Amino acid sequence: MNTLLVFVLLILLPKESEAQEARFGLKGGLNYSSIVGDLTNGMKFRFSGHGGVFLEVDFSNKFALRPELLYSSQGFQYSTDLNAIENQGSSGDQNDYRTNVQLNFLTVPILGKFEMNENYWLEFGPQFGFLLNQVTKIKNLDELDGANTTSKSKISGDFQLDYGAAVGVGFVLNDQLSVAPRFYLGLRNRLNGLGDNVQNYNAAIQLSVNYLFR
Repeated sequence: MNTLLVFVLLILLPKESEAQEARFGLKGGLNYSSIVGDLTNGMKFRFSGHGGVFLEVDFSNKFALRPELLYSSQGFQYSTDLNAIENQGSSGDQNDYRTNVQLNFLTVPILGKFEMNENYWLEFGPQFGFLLNQVTKIKNLDELDGANTTSKSKISGDFQLDYGAAVGVGFVLNDQLSVAPRFYLGLRNRLNGLGDNVQNYNAAIQLSVNYLFR
């Protein structure tokens, strides 16, 4: 973890040279995330958010390196129908419990930015994530009066590593503002301890607003 922080700081420090121009920026926006792969039947995407800083190091008029340091809330949600479980698949009128699993990451995307024209760019590259904590909320849908309907638990993530690939596009609004949708797919199997035949991965769609200081 210390090695990673030193690496990130070195990347984020502006470098002065004739061939490079470094600019600092802020970004934030929405996440739409879930888990994909095996043992994910019934899991749904959940909305959350992200925010942090980035640096653009221009190597030419068409290419820049863009490292970022972000807080990103991801995860998934699902519902459980106890009637279906007790009656071996015969469902009742509605699900009894709704579970929301929030996975809070410190993420480090290191992307190449390719200017297509003055209006938009393409970006792609690796992304590394470190799990800060997991927050699980379980809501009892049968309790209609609102009393004691939700339970909440939180456990440390111990900086568990996630890594994958990110690809996106950016649209320029003016010299400082832009919007950028991006897709991330994790490449580390979250079920690694259950055998090679069982695999699932983190996935997220992000929509960011970027502010670039001049």
